[in-house]
Amino acid sequence: MDAEPELLVDEPVRLPREDVPAAEAPSRVRARHGRSWWWVLALVLVLVVGAGAAVVDARTRSHETSRVAGCESRLRVATGYVERRLGLMNNYLEPSVTTTGRVQELHLADLMSTRAHWVLPRVQRADRFCRGISVRPWHFSLASRQSASTAYSAALVTLVQLVAAQGHVPFRADATLQRLRHQVGIGGG
Repeated sequence: MDAEPELLVDEPVRLPREDVPAAEAPSRVRARHGRSWWWVLALVLVLVVGAGAAVVDARTRSHETSRVAGCESRLRVATGYVERRLGLMNNYLEPSVTTTGRVQELHLADLMSTRAHWVLPRVQRADRFCRGISVRPWHFSLASRQSASTAYSAALVTLVQLVAAQGHVPFRADATLQRLRHQVGIGGG
């Protein structure tokens, strides 16, 4: 008895899985293949939306950075005006000694209130500009800079209004104003 020899052919043979009937095998392969495309499509969509959000956030941060820098610049200019108008007047005047040896009270209100009225509009404009800036809360360093600028501008407006109205508070004597000023990064004082 001669056994028939086995011949190998070049055609691939795909055998069905043993646990799946041969009639269902192609449909399961197609279903699994179709689901993987949905995952790829969903992943691509998430990546595109994420990249778009990153671009928008970067553009927003850039805009906020320029606005906060503009606020700080306006505060420097307003502070310069206040120092020139009020600070120099305060430094120029020194109380004189009376014949009884007591220090004569100077009426800075009369001398400084007019000058304070001149600089008040500029200080108020800088304050309004700084308060009008909104910074996204997740831009931590910008939010901190904006908060410091707003606090300083509010204190500066209050002080100049007080000098304009009463005139008896020395410009450089306010420790809170000086602390807030240094947080904004305005030197001097």
